[in-house]
Amino acid sequence: MKVKLLFLAIFVLSACGLSADDNGRNIKLDGPGMRPKIEVNEDVYLSRRHDDVVIENEEFAGKVTISPEGDLFIDDDKIRTSKKEKELLVEYYELANAAFESAEKLGEEGVKIGVRGAELGIKAATGVFKILLPGYTTKDFEKEMEEAAEKVEKKAEKLEIKADKLEKMLDHLEDIHDELRDSIEELDDLGWF
Repeated sequence: MKVKLLFLAIFVLSACGLSADDNGRNIKLDGPGMRPKIEVNEDVYLSRRHDDVVIENEEFAGKVTISPEGDLFIDDDKIRTSKKEKELLVEYYELANAAFESAEKLGEEGVKIGVRGAELGIKAATGVFKILLPGYTTKDFEKEMEEAAEKVEKKAEKLEIKADKLEKMLDHLEDIHDELRDSIEELDDLGWF
């Protein structure tokens, strides 16, 4: 029984953690309201400021901003782009916003599952006293705990599926990021985009 509970706790924590994915990409909570920052390349993070998507490198000064209309700014200077580049910027903007929403929902659901896991631990600790009651056996206690653990585990599995979808979204976002860098000289000239 103790091994199952320990396994469940580890599983929930690993499923809920948004700190890094299989590619080493990080999602951080930062700023007012704990907004997510998504790492798209090494040390290059996306964040939202007002309606814009902002791309910054933690090692270098400067920022790149993409408006909802696909306007591109480097350090507040508007960069001229072709129609095709603007369409790519809009796609990047929309995908980044979808990723932010997904990350926020995953974070909220992860916290809920973590709370359920903690409740399960408290239930296990206090449930020992129920065994002292007449008509309640250790088998009853074990069955009750296993049922509760299964519910938490199922929720964690659903969360893991959603995290996999976010991972695919971020992979596509990284592809567009690279395409933007390759097609817009000013982004390539930054040396970190």
